[in-house]
Amino acid sequence: MGRGGERPPSSIVASEFAWKEITKHRSPNDAWLVCNNKVYDVSGWHEHPGGDVIFTAAGDDATDAFHMFHGKGASKQLDQFCIGSLDEPSRTQYSSTKEKTPEQIAFEKGYRQLRQKLKTLGLFESSFAYYFYKMASTLCLALFAAYLIATNPQKTALGLGLRLAGASILGLYFQQCGWLAHEILHHQVFTTNRAYGHYFGLLWGNLAQGFSCSWWMNKHNTHHSVPN
Repeated sequence: MGRGGERPPSSIVASEFAWKEITKHRSPNDAWLVCNNKVYDVSGWHEHPGGDVIFTAAGDDATDAFHMFHGKGASKQLDQFCIGSLDEPSRTQYSSTKEKTPEQIAFEKGYRQLRQKLKTLGLFESSFAYYFYKMASTLCLALFAAYLIATNPQKTALGLGLRLAGASILGLYFQQCGWLAHEILHHQVFTTNRAYGHYFGLLWGNLAQGFSCSWWMNKHNTHHSVPN
C-alpha cells in the first residue's frame, strides 16, 4: 500500500494511528512517516525526487525535515500517500512514546514560528546578482590559471613559480566550484524552479568539478536529515 505514490486502500485511509503502530514501519519497503500530525505510507517510493533520504524518517516525525527540504507546492503531493492521522495522545510524545516536556513542546512551536517569520521577511530569498557574480568570478579563476600555465612554459625559476601560482589558483577554482554546486543543489539559488538548480548543478558539479551530483545529493541530503 502506498507504493510509488499509489493511493492506499480506502479501508485504512482516515484512520488514527499511535506511535506504537507507526514505528513498526521503518524499512524502505515498509515505510510510514508523520508530517503535521498526518500519517503517510511511502513504502517502496524509490522514485522520490530527493532520493532514498525519505526513508531516514520512516517510523518517525518528518514534519520539520519536510518543510526544510521541500519548496512551495510540495505539500500538495502528500495527499496520495495519506493513510490517516496521528492520534491525540501521540501528538505530545516522541516516536519512542516518551512524553515530551512542556519545554520541548514550546521549543518546537517556537522553532516553527521563527522559521515562518524568517520566510515572511524574505531571508530565504536568493540574490541572482550575487550568484551571477560568483559564477563569473569562479570562471575567471579557471581562465586566469590556464593563462598562467599556458603562457609560461619556460624552464626557469620564474616560469616554475608562475605555473605553480596557476596551479594554486586552479585549486581555488575547484574549491569554489564545490561550494557553488553545494548551494545550487541545495536549491538556495533557484528557489522556485528547481529544475534550473539541477541543470546548473550538473554544470558546476559534474562538468566543472567532475563529481556526480546525484551521488552527492543522496549522501548530503541524508547528512542533513540525520546529522547526529
